[in-house]
Amino acid sequence: MKRNAFTKADRIRRPSEYRTLSKNGNRHYSDYFIIISRKNQILRSRLGVTVSKRVGKAVTRNKIKRIIRETFRLNRSRLPEQVDLNVIAKASAAKIEAEEIRRHLIRCFKRLDTKPSK
Repeated sequence: MKRNAFTKADRIRRPSEYRTLSKNGNRHYSDYFIIISRKNQILRSRLGVTVSKRVGKAVTRNKIKRIIRETFRLNRSRLPEQVDLNVIAKASAAKIEAEEIRRHLIRCFKRLDTKPSK
């Protein structure tokens, strides 16, 4: 398997993990996303994606999720090591192009380095 792959180990999968991250994580707000981050005890960064029905129909939501996962996969080096992230899409994310979503997420990932972790 390629080192750049997005495997199950790279995902936040359990509802309890999402709740813990939501309660104890640092929130970072932007125009299109809310990113909740928290240092973890695992040797890798993990991603969770939340896109509610307010964002749009299933096709739109799935497109946004694919773009977020791909951006995370390709730009993992810009993230601090050992961090859990939950990227929550706002309704405004459905109104912009895919490339703008990617650029915006990369800027957000860079800003995570400057924020303190719990």
